[in-house]
Amino acid sequence: MGIITVSITPDEGYFLSHCLEYDIASQGESRQEALDNIKEAVSLFLEAASPDEIESRLTR
Repeated sequence: MGIITVSITPDEGYFLSHCLEYDIASQGESRQEALDNIKEAVSLFLEAASPDEIESRLTR
């Protein structure tokens, strides 16, 4: 997967995670869970998306 930039923000008892490069979001009950979940979400996106979709998200 390489290196991605992730923002993790507390929000009403949860932690919101956002991958800035691909504009993908997730959440978790702890910072670690939010990080694990965003890694999984990005990995699934990269497996399923076409090369054109991946490229279009990187150039936004």
